[in-house]
Amino acid sequence: MGEPGSPNPHQNIKTMQAEIIAIGAELLLGATVDTNSAYLARQLTACGVGVGRTTLVGDHVEAIAAAVREALGRADLVICTGGLGPTLDDLTRDGVALAFGRPLEFQAALLDQIAARFAAMKRAMPESNRRQAYVPNGARVIENPRGTAPAFLVEDAIGTVVVLPGVPHEMRYLFEHAVIPYLRDERGITTVILVKTLHASGLSESMIGEMIADLMSQSNPSVGISAKQARYELRITAHAESCAEAEALLAAASSTIIERLGTNLIGDEPLATTLVKLLAQRNMGLALHEATPVAPIFRALTAVRGGAEVIRGLVVHPLDQAADETAAAALAHAAAASVAGRWRTALGLAAQPVSSPDASGLTAVSVALVAPEGLVRQTTRRYDLRQPEGWDFVATLALDLTRRYLSGEPV
Repeated sequence: MGEPGSPNPHQNIKTMQAEIIAIGAELLLGATVDTNSAYLARQLTACGVGVGRTTLVGDHVEAIAAAVREALGRADLVICTGGLGPTLDDLTRDGVALAFGRPLEFQAALLDQIAARFAAMKRAMPESNRRQAYVPNGARVIENPRGTAPAFLVEDAIGTVVVLPGVPHEMRYLFEHAVIPYLRDERGITTVILVKTLHASGLSESMIGEMIADLMSQSNPSVGISAKQARYELRITAHAESCAEAEALLAAASSTIIERLGTNLIGDEPLATTLVKLLAQRNMGLALHEATPVAPIFRALTAVRGGAEVIRGLVVHPLDQAADETAAAALAHAAAASVAGRWRTALGLAAQPVSSPDASGLTAVSVALVAPEGLVRQTTRRYDLRQPEGWDFVATLALDLTRRYLSGEPV
């Protein structure tokens, strides 16, 4: 990585910047989840195009036009999805035309294609489908062999807008078969963008941020942190003119992060996956005692490949007596030893909360790990178990405690 502040020859690589606009009232209402934007962001990144923003817009001509104009003020390329259907609330054509100051233009060839598709389905074409034969004046039509909504592309001095159907399978087909060739063959996109994700636990997000602050202040490679139930994803993004150069940037940043975070860095895969691999490599089984029907440790392990195979047994037993922090710790130790003996496993793992939260609403939870040599790890932390994700934090604590033991790392 070089010394902090030293020149980076890759820092100023010019990358085409894109924005995505998903259009439809159903998206704003939450009735439909916007999966199109996530797909497009992944695909654009893989093509070497940076994505600076995604936007949701309702079915209003002025709002669509404003969103397109604003996006063109920031980005070289704008991709819109949705609002190309035949009904009166499908207004993307109108909004894009307004943004460019162009009238809509009827194209008889498009109507013929739409009519032919209905004929192939042996259905009469409703008159409303005629609306789909209109595109902004001067737009380049992208034929849609998967549906009735033709896509189109508008190029202007202020930028380029590609408009795709909102139906996911149609949108994906057209992006892969029309948009990607356009970007590569006509726009000459050659930049490579690679992303690597590292996983960490045992430190807070703010602590990790302070430890890699200099890396996070750089633009290439860039480093970002996402928090998920006391686990943290560190995403490294590198821009270069070749895969080899981008991979070298990723490797250098990864090496620095590994050096600084030490044993708190799990690696390049989620915590549960890492633990399952460690258990499988050692041919060790795990028995669980969970003090809630939610069974967060069991749930976390069985959510990954091979997780169910390493679990030899499970006891779900909510607390049936009052227990303070000392009693909870003793119960967790006894429960871990009990399940290990019951299923004759190498490891027994138990999580036991106290009987009631403290004045702040936090509940102390003791996690204990028992191995053939006896109690090997135990710790107590406080979590807000009133929240659905509270038990997920407990699972993270239990899995990481076990991972550290198997890896020979300190608590």
